[in-house]
Amino acid sequence: MILCAVDGSRHSQMALDMVHHALARPGERVGLVHVIDLSRFRPVKGMSQAAKRALEKALGVAERNGRALLARAEAILTQEGIQVETSLVRGYPAEAVTKVAARHKADLIVIGSRGLTDVRSFLLGSVSRHVVMAAPCPVLVVKKRVPAFERIIVGVDGSKRSRSTVEYLLGLPLPDLARITVVSAVPPLPIEAGAGVPDAALLDPVLAPLEKEASLVADEAAAPIEQAGFEVATMVLHGNPSHEIVKLAEAKRADLVVVGSRGLTGDSRFLLGSVSDGVVRYAPCAVLVVRT
Repeated sequence: MILCAVDGSRHSQMALDMVHHALARPGERVGLVHVIDLSRFRPVKGMSQAAKRALEKALGVAERNGRALLARAEAILTQEGIQVETSLVRGYPAEAVTKVAARHKADLIVIGSRGLTDVRSFLLGSVSRHVVMAAPCPVLVVKKRVPAFERIIVGVDGSKRSRSTVEYLLGLPLPDLARITVVSAVPPLPIEAGAGVPDAALLDPVLAPLEKEASLVADEAAAPIEQAGFEVATMVLHGNPSHEIVKLAEAKRADLVVVGSRGLTGDSRFLLGSVSDGVVRYAPCAVLVVRT
C-alpha cells in the first residue's frame, strides 16, 4: 500500500498528484490520511468555558473539513481504478502518519515537504522531517510538481542497504526514458580539514584506493539498472556527500534523489544518517529515503 498524507496545502496536493500520475497503478491500494492536529485545539490555562466550547466547535469544523478533503482526494484516485482507504485521525501529525503507516503495513509514505502545520521559514517542514526519521517504511518527500521521474540520482555506499535502495527504485513505475545517475562518495579525510593544503604525496596514496572502491561501488549498483533497460551513468563525488549530492541534483535539474536511511558514510550509529538528513533538507527536488 502507498500511504499519502493530505492536509489541503499546496505541497500536499503535489504529493497527491505524484501518487495519482506517477506511482499508483490501477487496482493498487492507496491509503489517504488526514490528521487533526490536536496541538491547535488544546485549551490553555485560564480559558473560559465559552472559549472552550468555541474551541470544541472549531475541532468539529476541522473534522468535517478533513472528511471533505479526504472525499475529494478519494474521488480523484478512484476514477483511475485505484483502491482507496481513508483515515481521519486525531493526534500530532508526524506521529499519527507513522502509526497509520505501521497499522496498514504501508510500503511507501508520500508526503509534501511542507504542510499547513509547518513554519514557512524552514526549508523542510518539521512534520515531513520527523516522518522520514520515524517511518517504518520508505518515504517520498515531494517538493515540486513533476509529471514523471525522468532525471534520477541514486546515492550508494556498497552496503546491503544501498543495494536494497536500488532494488526498491527499480520496483517503482519509472518512465522508460528515465536517466539514472548512480553516485558514490569519497568524504573528506581528517587530514584535509587542517590549515593549508595537504601535500599531494601524502594525500594521493590514501585517496587513490578510496576512489577506486567508490567507483566499483557505483558500477556494481548501476549494473542491475542497466539490465532493467534504463540509461545509467556513474560518478564518484569528492567532499561532503550530502552537499555534493545536492549540488549535483541542482546541476542536473534532477526530478528525484534516492538515498538509504543511513547515508553514504556507512555510519550505523544514527537512526537517520547525516547524509540522508542533509539531502532531504536541502535537495531542490523530491527525495526518496529507503528504509530497509
